[in-house]
Amino acid sequence: MHLPRAVPRFEHRLAVRLRGMLPVYTRDVSESGFCADMLQPMKAGDVLEGALLLGDEEVPFQGEVMWTRRSAGERARGRYGVRFVSIDGDFQRRLVAYRRLQGKRLVRWFT
Repeated sequence: MHLPRAVPRFEHRLAVRLRGMLPVYTRDVSESGFCADMLQPMKAGDVLEGALLLGDEEVPFQGEVMWTRRSAGERARGRYGVRFVSIDGDFQRRLVAYRRLQGKRLVRWFT
């Protein structure tokens, strides 16, 4: 049985620029991390550096891949869960402001 998340995730499609990789888009975002579909093969424990685009603002972060679900094989598209290791201290305020502009669409599943 899955337990509810400690921090709610919101369904926002934000652009993510990852150092040395193609840009990707989030499926959902929270104050502690995000989930995205990516073409690059990664595994749990990989460290990422990049930036989230909140509207016109770019927010740099460092993150760790916490889980992966591959669609097919080792080199195919997959879904990745990333936990922020470090992010701009103002990110929480920026995310709240962005959510107000976009409307709140809470992701209800527990994956």
